[in-house]
Amino acid sequence: MIIKVKVDDKTYARMTEGKRVEGTIGYNEFTKEHDFNAFKRKSREPGYERPKDESLYETSSGWLKASIKKFKIFVSVNRSMGRGRSSAELMMQAKELTDWLKNTKSIEEIMDEV
Repeated sequence: MIIKVKVDDKTYARMTEGKRVEGTIGYNEFTKEHDFNAFKRKSREPGYERPKDESLYETSSGWLKASIKKFKIFVSVNRSMGRGRSSAELMMQAKELTDWLKNTKSIEEIMDEV
């Protein structure tokens, strides 16, 4: 069985170049035909660069960063410390980073107070 699917020009050009095109196929009730909705990826736009993460706080062996959608925590310790001390150090560093995040006001919160 062959199903005809309507595809826009940009998507068709990517397909003919042999590139992968991700998206969804749906049925349009008004036109009575199937159409392909390609996902719009920002990374394909010319000149697009992903925004860098903003460094908020650093400890002796870790950091806290903010991206557009998430807060990121990274903590590391040497294995030579042993499991017990390593575990305690990891928890202490993570607690320091999360406490800093909890107790620091954002720019929006400061502007609301003014």
